[in-house]
Amino acid sequence: MDARVAPLAMLYQLNTDLLLNCLDGLSDREAQTRLEAGGNSITFLAAHLTDSRHFLVTRLERPLSNPLARYLQDVRSIDDITEWPSLDELRTEWLRITAHLQTVLSDLTGDELAEPNIHRFPVEETSRLGLIAFLVQHDSYHLGQVAFLRRQLGKPPMSYARNVGPTPAGGGVR
Repeated sequence: MDARVAPLAMLYQLNTDLLLNCLDGLSDREAQTRLEAGGNSITFLAAHLTDSRHFLVTRLERPLSNPLARYLQDVRSIDDITEWPSLDELRTEWLRITAHLQTVLSDLTGDELAEPNIHRFPVEETSRLGLIAFLVQHDSYHLGQVAFLRRQLGKPPMSYARNVGPTPAGGGVR
């Protein structure tokens, strides 16, 4: 793995565990709950984060089929969603795209990282490395939202405990 990508890959793996920890102990109904003032639900954010990792591997020219695309197709806001993935489905796809992303990041060459990858993100660095770095920040931003929503649902704070091995059905830290 290129040394410039290694810390970013580490943050993607940490964020993978943090989202799983945030989903731990939630029911599908709780995860779909929106605060009275509006905003996103945990389910929406988890689907969006999974979808954004699919976006990244596609931009890096190593796409993976996205079974969550059917829920997000033609959606401009959370109000447009008519069917939700279950938390088990989200966990499964989150782990699947993460494994693929880690392989993609490991395989990228220095020349590939330097290639221009023009995007609309608010960073000056428009290489593939810049894209990867911005999307790590994007991951972290939305994970903060998920952790906040979790607390608003009366659940314990997000744990920084690290997952070991595959997540069993029902999710959570082992």
